[in-house]
Amino acid sequence: MKSESGTLHAALIQDTTLNFWENKLPFVGGESNLQYLHRCSHADYNAGGHDQWLQLGEFLKGEGVQVFEVVSILRKAIERASEVEKKDIIRKFWGANEKAPSPSELRVEHLTDGYPPRPYYDQARDQVVLPDFKRAAWTYTRDTSFTTQIGTVICNMRRYSRRFEPQVVKLAYESDPVLQKNVNLIWDANEVTIANTEPSNIEGGDTEIIDEETIAVGLGQRSTFTGFIEFAKKIFSTDANREVKYVCAVYNADYPAVDYMHLDVVMNFPANRKALIMPYYFESELVKDMPPKKLLLKLLAATRIQSERDARPMQEVVSPAAFERAGECYVYIRGKNNEPELLRRDVSLVDFLIKEDKIDKDGLIYVGGQPKQKNDVEHLMLALMEQTRGATNIVTIKSGTVISYARTTATIEALTEHGIRVKKWDDSYLDMLGGPHCSTSPLSRDPT
Repeated sequence: MKSESGTLHAALIQDTTLNFWENKLPFVGGESNLQYLHRCSHADYNAGGHDQWLQLGEFLKGEGVQVFEVVSILRKAIERASEVEKKDIIRKFWGANEKAPSPSELRVEHLTDGYPPRPYYDQARDQVVLPDFKRAAWTYTRDTSFTTQIGTVICNMRRYSRRFEPQVVKLAYESDPVLQKNVNLIWDANEVTIANTEPSNIEGGDTEIIDEETIAVGLGQRSTFTGFIEFAKKIFSTDANREVKYVCAVYNADYPAVDYMHLDVVMNFPANRKALIMPYYFESELVKDMPPKKLLLKLLAATRIQSERDARPMQEVVSPAAFERAGECYVYIRGKNNEPELLRRDVSLVDFLIKEDKIDKDGLIYVGGQPKQKNDVEHLMLALMEQTRGATNIVTIKSGTVISYARTTATIEALTEHGIRVKKWDDSYLDMLGGPHCSTSPLSRDPT
């Protein structure tokens, strides 16, 4: 991986879409129990949901991208495995004292959906038996592993619901003969052992491979500063040719603004020297007409005042403080003994990219398009809705060609005005917790 906008040659996707909509309980609280549903229950796997998701692979293959799919890789691996190899897989996923499938009954659903893969009533015990852990309840392969200029990283996930999903993806890398040969697994972030009270989380949705020398990592709701530092150490120590010059830490918005959990939901790169960004999110000292963050902060302040006036519960009301530092950029370089060393702070990732001549000022494209006037609150609210529908979360197939959810119409119009060809992904069944970028883990991509 040499960029986010060069020609894409190979990618990893994951067809665990059944866990989006089926075999779940229709109650809120997916981080409390994995049997609960995270999304709207009206969607249906068989009535069109799965067919819509399959368009992603069709788009990629249609543009010449070699596509690897996690579940099919693992299904083939288990079917071909010897009893000894199956025992080894079981040891990787279940502890010595945990109830596990036997080698003869092992199948891929035990890895993705749990053991047993479906709930059932045990008459002898008069109990309902649940799957032990739904290890792959999502389809977002970018989050669980990502490929850098140096090699591929297996991620350490922040959320309970995804804690074991990297195991599933790692086994796919180890099981497919083409991936075995061509993918260099440089680090499993779950193997970090340090005395620190903060977990060493690093997630692929927070990681943007800007170009051959630059990586940006979002910090906040998912990736932690500890995870960032450990990642930067690994990159600098593994990079024997000193290709990577900068590893940037970028503040993400804080809870309860859950639609801003990763860096790739506020910035992506549809073409060389262009960036699609969430307006009102980044400050800038260089782009004087950028829609101002202060308007977003004033809108959030107004909603809190209204809630306080009516004595409403405040825990779900987003405060201005959640966005005050969003977008700030801390630039790290290789220091003594390959330790990451802070070089400088930039007011935002946008300004860093412009200063380092990686994007053009007139290459900025705003979610929701251009505002019609200064302090345009209607445009701000449009941008917020388009962002939460996945507008920023595009994936670039080659410079100037992207995949986008079809529902983000104002942003698609803005992309088209900037000469970007948009492949519209039918999305009426697809959720708003991840988009094309989240769903695609690039394995090989050209420089910008």
